Amino acid sequence: MKKLITAFSFFILSISIPGQTNSVELRDGGGSLISTHASIAEAYNAIPLTITQAYLIEILSTYDQSSETIPITLGAKSGGSASNTITIRPAAGSTGKSVSASSTSGILVLNDADYIILDGRPGGVGSTADFKVENLSTSGTNSNTISMLNGASNNIIQYVHVVNNTQNTAGPRAIVLGSTTTTGNDNNLITNCIIEGGRSGIGIAGSSTIPNQNTAITQCEIFNWGYAGIWLLSGALNVTMESNKIYQTAGVNNTIVSGIIMSTIAGGTYNITKNWIYDLRTTSTSTSAALRGIYSSSPAAGSVFNIQNNMISNTLDNINSQTITGIELLGSNAYTANLYYNTVLIGGNHSGGTANATTSAGIRITAASITLNMMNNMAVNKRTGGSVNHIGFVLTNNTGTYDFDFNCYYANGTNSFQAFIGTTGYNDLNIYKSASTPNEQNTIFKDVSFTSLTDLHLVPPSDGDPELAGIPIAGILEDFDGDIRSSTFPYRGADEATIIPVELTSFSASVSENSVTLNWLTATELNNLGFEIQRQNSDDKNQNMEWTKIGFVPGFGTTTEPKSYSFIDSKLETGNYNYRLKQIDLDGSFAYSNTINIKIEQPFVFTLDQNYPNPFNPVTSIQYAIANKQFVKLIVYDVLGNEIAVLVNEEKPAGEYKVTFNAAGLPSGVYLYQLKAGEFNSVRKLVLLK
Repeated sequence: MKKLITAFSFFILSISIPGQTNSVELRDGGGSLISTHASIAEAYNAIPLTITQAYLIEILSTYDQSSETIPITLGAKSGGSASNTITIRPAAGSTGKSVSASSTSGILVLNDADYIILDGRPGGVGSTADFKVENLSTSGTNSNTISMLNGASNNIIQYVHVVNNTQNTAGPRAIVLGSTTTTGNDNNLITNCIIEGGRSGIGIAGSSTIPNQNTAITQCEIFNWGYAGIWLLSGALNVTMESNKIYQTAGVNNTIVSGIIMSTIAGGTYNITKNWIYDLRTTSTSTSAALRGIYSSSPAAGSVFNIQNNMISNTLDNINSQTITGIELLGSNAYTANLYYNTVLIGGNHSGGTANATTSAGIRITAASITLNMMNNMAVNKRTGGSVNHIGFVLTNNTGTYDFDFNCYYANGTNSFQAFIGTTGYNDLNIYKSASTPNEQNTIFKDVSFTSLTDLHLVPPSDGDPELAGIPIAGILEDFDGDIRSSTFPYRGADEATIIPVELTSFSASVSENSVTLNWLTATELNNLGFEIQRQNSDDKNQNMEWTKIGFVPGFGTTTEPKSYSFIDSKLETGNYNYRLKQIDLDGSFAYSNTINIKIEQPFVFTLDQNYPNPFNPVTSIQYAIANKQFVKLIVYDVLGNEIAVLVNEEKPAGEYKVTFNAAGLPSGVYLYQLKAGEFNSVRKLVLLK
């Protein structure tokens, strides 16, 4: 049982306002009315010091805060538990309620209070943060909005709109978990809140000897702070920050701006997952200004960072800022950072700077003794301008322990490098792989297409790009949105987009006497059991005739490497035949290829038929016949005569042939295809219409 505190470790200046009666109700956990009151504080104080049941404090539509003493202070009560909670919320139908005042001591203080649930939803239902708590003060180091002090633990703040107006003042936060003299403010949850303004949106203080432990900040919208959206000072131990939206629509004159900034305690674990950080900005013109998405300058020894599935877009100009990064980890202590499935986009224009200095980077690691596990990340840097370097990935020290691969880096601005290790920048992937051995052997240098500068979900051609296939990471089964990741072939970055299936790039057939040879190519394969070859006699007048299985060719399972296949159907009688492939996955699901028609007869002339369909999008078939054995070339050109694709370039026996042309990567327009076989030369026109 918790002891009641009789001496405070902080100073509170109280503001008393004339009263209003019967605007707050106190009910038991079952909803039965106990008493009515003029203020939240009065109702709270009516609850026994030792509680044996749950309580509900409901704010009625007549409430106007006029009877409150600011700050509203909720003190210690013993007996609280997961079932014995005290919930404070607007009553059903009581919308738009708020507590707003200017106070250098804060607005709402949980002083050693446990198992409090502050719920901003009227009646406790819905998903709107309807109840507002605002501090109108623009100065004062303790002008926080909501404070948890002196061991306030096991509390929940949910669906509350919290506002603070001290962006340019050192000290205040919209929500703060403060320092304490005896026990930490532990096991608190802040979820589904709108948190606006403050020097920091949420600040967690404490000390290394009496830390604030096991805080969770989830699904909050945190914006227009001055220094940091979330700031973990040196007394925060074991913190989860998940699915938060952290951004700015207006900057202030600060030289350091971070979405999440962290100092840590030895042995602590910090989970930073599924956060969306974007549009960081400052009005400072200082060349020492730094804007970082996720940042830690001095992690304590033994700390563990799990930084996973985050989207970070730092694309505004902020032209004089010396440092623009997505994820940046510094420090001299030995700690572990697990960076998996993050997407970072850096952009904007830079001015000036020191020549060859690294100013912007998607991911930057300068820690000397770090254990870095980094897989399946995207770091794209499109920042331009100045005389400085703009880089996808930077690793300045090689004294740590590293395991990193299957990443995607890109940079295209002035003085850009795709990656930078030590003092060397790299734009040649093969040279980079050699320098990074045994790491980065499956990493690529490639631009990525996103929905917008801030929305980093993939769009075509990146959505469906087999080169963006990563490697499964144990325990990470979802992406940024909670979509299930492929267990064998996940995307790099935070967004698990369209499943990359077996990608059939060509399927063709050729006739030699009474045999048909089928050839097909795949660019990628995902869980591919293999291909069932099916034939149909197209001379049969029955339009519902069945396909016959004539063979099976095993697949390669999952691969990002091109694979080729062939199958021979021999001893055929004269006639017309249709062929198709039934691609079967390991789980039994299947898909069919396009159909190829072949006629078994001995041709007597050279012919080049018109492609079908025409116009087409994006696949069409071209059929031709060879009267005798010849070296054959079938080439597609654009109207200027530039070679677009070589479909056939080999010796062929007499026979009829059908080739599939896939123009998925070409723009709409008129193209020409030419057949050369001995002295035979024929050209036809095809039209790609997308």
